[in-house]
Amino acid sequence: MSTTRYDRYGRAAGYSNPIEGAPEPYVIDQATLTTQYICYYETDSAPRAIRRVVTVAGDTQVCVGWGAWANRASINYYPVNSVFTVNDETGALVSVAPYNTPVAPIS
Repeated sequence: MSTTRYDRYGRAAGYSNPIEGAPEPYVIDQATLTTQYICYYETDSAPRAIRRVVTVAGDTQVCVGWGAWANRASINYYPVNSVFTVNDETGALVSVAPYNTPVAPIS
């Protein structure tokens, strides 16, 4: 099985882009008053890095998950600086480093 590592924006390891720093969000879903989902690339059915931003009582938690945009509310999310290893053939998440335990939204 071949795999590729992706960063918190969904950029593959060794990715070379003339734009330095963080990419701009492609689409933002204000799902509730306290929860946003952010996608940096197209929102088709392919798995990708998705950010979840939750704010409760002034505390904001930023996490990242891997999955299809349509499933953003139900995928697992990890601390924002996680790196994903993904199966090249299926797009399925293989592992998350350095964190491997999903985090619940703050409440």
